[in-house]
Amino acid sequence: MRRLRWWAIAGAALVLLAYGVAEQSGAYWRAESKIGGDIIRSGTLALRVGGASSQVSNYVFDAFGGTDLAPAAVVQKPLTVRNAGDVTMYYRLQNVRQSSAALPLTLQIWLVGAESGCPASAAPGGTALYSGAMAGAQVPGAPAWAPTLAPGASAVWCLRGTVGAAAVPNTSTTVTFDFLASSS
Repeated sequence: MRRLRWWAIAGAALVLLAYGVAEQSGAYWRAESKIGGDIIRSGTLALRVGGASSQVSNYVFDAFGGTDLAPAAVVQKPLTVRNAGDVTMYYRLQNVRQSSAALPLTLQIWLVGAESGCPASAAPGGTALYSGAMAGAQVPGAPAWAPTLAPGASAVWCLRGTVGAAAVPNTSTTVTFDFLASSS
């Protein structure tokens, strides 16, 4: 009888130990649930603008400028936007910032087939994307996106800046283009 009591006590101790371990680990029960048909993708999202060698979101376009520009003077340059990642990318010009409001500028942007489609002095061909004030420009207007870019693909924008009639003499400004990118 004594031996049976020790076996009963040892068995009860093992059951209590097993219950305690299961309780602490959360492995006492199990449940499963399926989620919707959404697809989770991974990859690298990398937007390159102009000659930038690394991913950018804010781009100071140094070549887009000039000296001794008078009112109504025009500067026109191509800007290449490239998907350097390995996932399809949505992108847009989120905002344009000027360091000085004393130099009013207007901006026109066209989507052209190549940099040669954006000559320095002639009107470019291509698809018009924006025409308006330089400061605060968005292409396309939020929340829309520009056409998608597949991995390795690029788009060339032709940017034309025009100095406004109310420009203060001997004034300079820096223009920063803020881009936004998202994967599909």
